Amino acid sequence: MILYLSIILFAMLAIATAVALIAGESFFAVLGFTVLAVIIVICLDGLTATVCRLLPAKCVNAEKKFFIVSAGEKKFYEKLNIRKWKDKIPEIGQFTGFRKNKIADPKSVEYLDRFLLEICYGEIGHITSVFTSFFLLAFFFITPLWWAIALPVATVSALMNLPSLFIATITHIPTPMLKVLNISLSGMLPVFAIRSKMGRIRTSSFLILAPRPSGMLLGMFS
Repeated sequence: MILYLSIILFAMLAIATAVALIAGESFFAVLGFTVLAVIIVICLDGLTATVCRLLPAKCVNAEKKFFIVSAGEKKFYEKLNIRKWKDKIPEIGQFTGFRKNKIADPKSVEYLDRFLLEICYGEIGHITSVFTSFFLLAFFFITPLWWAIALPVATVSALMNLPSLFIATITHIPTPMLKVLNISLSGMLPVFAIRSKMGRIRTSSFLILAPRPSGMLLGMFS
């Protein structure tokens, strides 16, 4: 959270300084409008997340094509070395009553179902926020300098959604496999069904299986 707040503060000062110098306006006046733009874009993000949460659970099913991660995407995420910096990105699961920064109960199928649902809600929210951040430009009537301020603020907001989106995407990649394996251990799924499901589940190097299923480790959550 400190890193995010530092980025926001630095961006506000940089934008206000640049606009004030170019437009020849008072720095503090421009800074005031910049702070207002940041407050509005944060409200837009919050509104976007709230609206996305209203979607029916069936619309955010992890098995839908929208959530399928291609091999190319997986390679892209691996090159980003997300595991090394993911803990520096704030996770706001406390606002929904369900934290998604790690799998707290990997042996519970019900928990994994909820985990996948929350992750998918998060993905949709962050993807949508990348675009709704630019709704900030609609408040042009506030000041003639608004677009000069709002465009960079909206761009920074959109970019700051991307790390959370990447983390959400790679986090849910191994979860369906873990769910199927847990079901198989409980005797609820025949062997042929397990093989069939495993063939359709997205896998990646983020998933690490120990010799015994009870010793599963999820690399992304270590």
